[in-house]
Amino acid sequence: MKRVVLFFMIFSVLAFSDSVTDMKKKVKNIERQINQKNTRIKTIDVEKQKIQKQIKDIEEDIVRIEKDREKTVEEIKTVSKNIEYGEKNLDVSSDVMKRKKLEYKAKLIAWNRYSCDKDDFSNQPLMRKNFKNLLLGDLKKMEYIQSVQVDIKTVKKDIEREKIKLSNLRNKLAQNLKNIDRMKKEKNILIAKLNNEKSTHVKTISKLRKEKERIEKQIKQIIVARTKTDTKVVNKSQAYSKLGKTLKPVEGKIVVAFGQEKEKGVSSNGIEIMAQMGRKVVASSGGKVIYADNFQGLGKVVMIDYGYNMIGVYGNLISTNVKLNQRVEKGGEIGILGLSTDGKPNLYYEVRFNLKPINPVPMF
Repeated sequence: MKRVVLFFMIFSVLAFSDSVTDMKKKVKNIERQINQKNTRIKTIDVEKQKIQKQIKDIEEDIVRIEKDREKTVEEIKTVSKNIEYGEKNLDVSSDVMKRKKLEYKAKLIAWNRYSCDKDDFSNQPLMRKNFKNLLLGDLKKMEYIQSVQVDIKTVKKDIEREKIKLSNLRNKLAQNLKNIDRMKKEKNILIAKLNNEKSTHVKTISKLRKEKERIEKQIKQIIVARTKTDTKVVNKSQAYSKLGKTLKPVEGKIVVAFGQEKEKGVSSNGIEIMAQMGRKVVASSGGKVIYADNFQGLGKVVMIDYGYNMIGVYGNLISTNVKLNQRVEKGGEIGILGLSTDGKPNLYYEVRFNLKPINPVPMF
């Protein structure tokens, strides 16, 4: 019967140990996922800023193109008026030219008839001179009209070429506006997708944090199961007086204070002491080791029950040289300092009274 009871106790201890290991793995996995999601959210915010800058540039291009289009429309109106005016002048000059030609021929015919009827016409030099001047005037008028017609035709060709050029420009501007509108829609669609992705990540992080809280709660239950509550100690002052002054676990500068916000909405439950990597870490006070293993993204962790409902937590160790249930003396070596998740040689030190984090600095 004693062997059965002993076997059951050993089996319970092993199962208890396995459950702790499994939960630590789950917590580590959850924290890794949260970090990945947070990193992606930061990347999404950067991408959104870039896209919003591109959209702003596109909107500025739209304003510029709209101004160019208005200017082009006015130029087209002016060109159209010039073409219309030129065509009217060409028609008028053509009519005048026809009339002048007819008048010129009529004058020649009249002159021939008059000269044939008058035998003494050769004796009238003044009349011959006046008629000659009249014909020369008509010829000069017709030459002038002809030159004007040539000029009008040249100008008309230039105007037609300009009109084609402006028409092409207007089509190009219209196509640019169409392309820019399409680009703007694509950018807005991309921003919507990024917002949806960010929203999904935020929801996932919320779920992961709840899962982490649930697992941490279980770990607290395990710690409670491994420690005994001193009912005579009911407040911190009593614990301080009974425990006395504690040692600083490693010499160095405190770079993160108790309660300091490390990330938005996340405050530190302990302090961080910067020291040289590989330095020895000592127990701040004597007590019983209730945990010595990897834990929650803090590397290797040692937890010591100081008594009086006080527990010390040492994190970011690269190695430990204490074991579960081992008793350690104040100042005794418990491990070697490693690196934090940020890649810094910061020892994480936390003290809990009745499982609630308290500031350890006043105890040094």
